[in-house]
Amino acid sequence: MFKVDRSKGVLIIKKDGVVVRHLRFNGRVVAGMFTNFWGNIEADEVYLAKGCIVSGDIICRRAVIGAYTKFRSIIAEEDVFIQDKCVGYAVKAKNVRISSGSVIGVVEADESILVDGASKLGKLNARRIIATESKI
Repeated sequence: MFKVDRSKGVLIIKKDGVVVRHLRFNGRVVAGMFTNFWGNIEADEVYLAKGCIVSGDIICRRAVIGAYTKFRSIIAEEDVFIQDKCVGYAVKAKNVRISSGSVIGVVEADESILVDGASKLGKLNARRIIATESKI
């Protein structure tokens, strides 16, 4: 279920895994498809694959959230990339990029928010907000 490589600073959680406690790791957290987190995730970088569920908060420096993922909130120091059809309550980061079909309540960015395609977003707050329509 878990693999830890301390020399590279990587924690790998295999697909369909369940983490029942808060997770704090100094390095990268990489989660496979359909992994469930019942608590918070705290790490330098968080990479979630398709269909993950995070019941707690994601606190990190940088995050990539896979398609169809459900989360409560993301608090990042740098960049957050949210892929297609994710559902979440809040995102706060330096730069945020959101792909099409996502539903997010509050998005706050220090610099820019890029919305690529049609998404349902509640409150947006940033210096620069760019919305584009994906032609793919």
